Amino acid sequence: MNRSFYLIFVIIAILIIIACNNQKKAVIENPYLGAWEATYTKYMYPDTAYETTQFANPSVKLLTEKHFSFGYQSDTNSVVGGGGEYAYEGDSYTEFIKYHSYSDLVGKTVNFKSELEGDLWTISFTLEFDSVKVDATETWKRIPE
Repeated sequence: MNRSFYLIFVIIAILIIIACNNQKKAVIENPYLGAWEATYTKYMYPDTAYETTQFANPSVKLLTEKHFSFGYQSDTNSVVGGGGEYAYEGDSYTEFIKYHSYSDLVGKTVNFKSELEGDLWTISFTLEFDSVKVDATETWKRIPE
């Protein structure tokens, strides 16, 4: 056999070895992607608490790689909703609100303590509405595709 055949064979072998050993950096899957339905909410105001486990019209939250949006039909027949961008790291989830039914929240950043267990996602956070502090906990269940 001629030298060019061996040279081509060696080059192909080297390329195969390099390709097999060139592992791509592990891609971490975003655990928040998808659609979520509220199953529990608790809002603690200075003088009272509201806790809900049954919803006539549950809130639905949709998350893409970078954006979130949520909404629901209220008991007074109006639509409540909001959305924007989000980020996460470990047990921290942060929303950057771009639009919201309560205009005081537009432009705010809300930091959440986040816990995922299977298809259940629990978030806790504190908000301030008109100088009233509200501590909240929400549990969301993943909606199957």
